[in-house]
This record gives sequence, C-alpha cells and structure tokens, in this order.
Amino acid sequence: MHVLNVRLADPGPAAYHLWGKLCQRRGSAPRAVQVLQPGGTYNHTYWDSTYRGGILSYVNAATAAGYATFTFDRIGTGNSTIPPYDVMSLDGEAVALHDVVTALRSGALGHRSFSHVISVGHSFSSGVAAAEAARYDDVDGLIDTSLAHAESDAAAAFLPTANYEAGLDPKFAGRGLDGYLTTIPGERGFYHSPKTSNADIIALDEANKDIHSGAEGPEIAAFAQPPTPAEAITQRVTVPVLLMLGGDDNLSCGAGAIDCSSAGNVRAHEAPYWHGSAANVTFTVLPGVGHSIQLSTAEPVAAAIMLAWSWRIARP
Repeated sequence: MHVLNVRLADPGPAAYHLWGKLCQRRGSAPRAVQVLQPGGTYNHTYWDSTYRGGILSYVNAATAAGYATFTFDRIGTGNSTIPPYDVMSLDGEAVALHDVVTALRSGALGHRSFSHVISVGHSFSSGVAAAEAARYDDVDGLIDTSLAHAESDAAAAFLPTANYEAGLDPKFAGRGLDGYLTTIPGERGFYHSPKTSNADIIALDEANKDIHSGAEGPEIAAFAQPPTPAEAITQRVTVPVLLMLGGDDNLSCGAGAIDCSSAGNVRAHEAPYWHGSAANVTFTVLPGVGHSIQLSTAEPVAAAIMLAWSWRIARP
C-alpha cells in the first residue's frame, strides 16, 4: 500500500493524501504501468474485484500480462483524503493524477521508475484522465471506458433521483460528508445489464459503493456535452486512445444519446470531439454490457481487448 501527497491545484501545495496499491507479477520488472482510476461513487475495488476469487479483477489480468498497475482511491473517496466537497473539481483531480504519473515515472512511488504510463479511466475518471492528458501530455496512451460526449434520457432522469446526501446512507452516516453524494440503496443495478450481470455482482457493487463530491456533477456534464465539438477537452488529447463502451450503457447509449449497437455508430458520433477527427482513437463496443464494464461477466473479454491495445502502445 502507498500514500502519496498530491495537489488539487497547479501551482499549489501537496496537501492531500492519496491512497493506492502498486502491483506487479512476482519476479517481474515491468517498464510499463497502468494507472487505474475509479469512477464516481466507486473506489479502487472497481478494478480489483474480489468476486469469485478475483476472476473479474483487471489488476489480476494486467499483472498476469506483465504490466504493473497502480490502483487508487481518488481524493474525496475511500482511504484518501476527504476534503470539503467544494474543494473538489475535475481540473483539480487532473492535477492530482499528474502528480501520480510524475511519481511513477520518477521512482518516487514504490522506489521504482516506469518509462511508460497508460492512463485508464472509468466514467467520471475517464474525464479526469482525458483532462490530465490534454493539459500535461505525459502519458503514452489513454483508455477511456464508459464515458462519451452524450447523456441519455435515462441518465438525465436517473442521476438526480438515485443519488442522495452521503450522510443519509447507513454506510457513511456520522462522517461529516456534507455535499458528498452516494447512490440510494438498491439503485446500483442501473449501472449493469441483466445480460452480463447477476444479483451477486450487484450486491458486491452495493457493498463497495463510495461517495462523490456534488460539486463535480455539473463539471462532468459540461465535459461530456461541450457547447461545440471543437471546444471539447478531448480535442487536445494527442496520444493514442482506446474508447470502450458497453452496448447497454444506460448513461451514454440509448434514446437521446448514442446508438451503441456498433463501434461504427459510436465513431460516427464521437469523432468530431477528438483531436484529428479521432485519427488516434480506437472505438470498441461490448454488446450486452452495462456502464460498469469491469463489474460484468464480460470483464475478461474487456480486459483482453484493453491489454491487446496496450501491448501495441507500450509493452510491459
């Protein structure tokens, strides 16, 4: 386990403690590390699930393939510092992520340095990863999962009603989390498709759910739906990108958003928002998979796609 002091502003003091785990296969000496960032109301367990002994753990898959992984709780979640909610911002989290990347490249984290870094996001943190890559250009590649430049009608109806103040939830009561949100018990199924999930996976998702600053909701909405495609932050991401959506992702797909029945449809919608009309972007759709790809029975398929793409960008 590692604790890294990071900033939420640049310039600014490294006043926040970020907790994470640096993993690699025993006896290996990888040159490349994948930085795994959880989405809103998730924490590090999203990438390192204990479901059925870890068969859905992307950490296990990536380290078995020879990569190192750094999985962490974002500031404002899990074991990391929980500042006042209004300190949090998407730009601030991008600064914290840059501090993580810098520490991994320099050897300040874990006393080993990595020459290649692949930044991997889920949902909200895909926006953070894109903002960081756009601002600092310090990663070799970006894997964006479960985030597109769209919001479905279903998401617009679900998100305001399915989240409430974290202090009202039995899991987080009494911790002084004013302004932080979590999902109402029983609502995690929205992030899953019945085609690739089950009651045990959803129960584990509920048990491991985390919090998210209410100040950041409008920011990710603005990130996903800029005034024009030319103003999208992703226009400034010049490194190779893998964009992966579940075909049944209730947030980005469906009425009011994207027809996710094919990767071609997603490309047609997304290309105007990316640098060079998405010349460096690979689009992938996983049929029958919901928003939380790594917490689905299709996770091994997703992991194989992510690792095959990663191998072309930066070998372990």
